[in-house]
Amino acid sequence: MTSMSMTGTLMNPAATAAQAAAMTAAQAATAPKRTVAQAQAALLTPAQRAEMTGKIGDSAKSFESSFISAMMGSMFKDLDMGGGQGAEAFKSVMMDAIGKKIVAGGGVGLARQVQAEMLKMQGLS
Repeated sequence: MTSMSMTGTLMNPAATAAQAAAMTAAQAATAPKRTVAQAQAALLTPAQRAEMTGKIGDSAKSFESSFISAMMGSMFKDLDMGGGQGAEAFKSVMMDAIGKKIVAGGGVGLARQVQAEMLKMQGLS
């Protein structure tokens, strides 16, 4: 079965469908690739994006605080606080508090890098 195109020439429907499929495939090949996370992020409202970005920022700061606490713990592992096991438990709490204070004061830059990567992975950057 054939039909007339707008220009008045005869068209083969099967050939037209094949041409359309080829054009779609070519367009898909040249289109920028989007991850699932990027596609999902595109559907978020501005309020949802802001909420996710805030949560990611909090997670990144928490990670930096834990990292700093672990580093401080390594630095002070041989420090004798002179109080037995109670002092050792206090030392751990003190290292956590120091890590949080350092992050609250701007940190060492780790949270910003972690946040940027997390935002990129979630398609929010």
